[in-house]
Amino acid sequence: MKRLTEQSYYEILEIPRDAAASDIEKAYQRAKALYGPGTLATYTLVAPEEAALLTKRIEEARVILLDPVTRAGYDAGLPVESLQARGREPSSPAAPAAAQAPPPAGAAPEPVPPPGEMAPASPEPPAAAAPPEPSPEAAPPPAPPPPEAVVEAAVRSQAPSPVQSYVIPDDARWTGDLLRRVRESRGLTLLQVSERTKVTRHHLENVEADRYDQLPAPVYLRGIIMSIAKELRLDAQKVARSYLESVAASAAQQRGSADQS
Repeated sequence: MKRLTEQSYYEILEIPRDAAASDIEKAYQRAKALYGPGTLATYTLVAPEEAALLTKRIEEARVILLDPVTRAGYDAGLPVESLQARGREPSSPAAPAAAQAPPPAGAAPEPVPPPGEMAPASPEPPAAAAPPEPSPEAAPPPAPPPPEAVVEAAVRSQAPSPVQSYVIPDDARWTGDLLRRVRESRGLTLLQVSERTKVTRHHLENVEADRYDQLPAPVYLRGIIMSIAKELRLDAQKVARSYLESVAASAAQQRGSADQS
């Protein structure tokens, strides 16, 4: 079996080369649910180092294959599939010509040339024209960029432009929107934060959108928020405490609405 670093993004997501964008997204969600951090497979089947590498490769596959431009450049750098891999077989050699059938009964035999004379030779087919020589001015087409260069270009193209330092009030109430503003002021993308903190992009998106009902339990959420805050060079304890207070306040409000109804 190929190592993770040798598998293409199509093999990582277990999809064909001509998969549509909707199939790529479905395969990404399926792979993330099976091999994301905290899943059963990462504890029982995959070593911690391989689990982190697999998560990174799954995220990269989604970024590259869902962008038509970067996907075309990535496909150009992949090896050409063999005939057997495409389901075709080389054509079989032509069968030898059948033996000449004997003349029918009663037919006149072909005339035999007198002794000493040679039978007229059959005309030779005209020689095939030589292929035209390539023009010396024609330059060979440029080689496609390696897949690693395509990945780096895609990550750089999605990086937000750095802005001036974001001023954070001392009494700031930490929400997902405030974390997003700080991240963008640092010039970081979600993919870069995910790679550095080992927190899945799915959790990062839910944190920044304040989708509290889709976040893990507070004991795990506290570690996620602290990892994000440390990467953004913030006070991890203060940010985690403020964000968890917002989560608890939202849960209490929902319970109150349910009791009134």
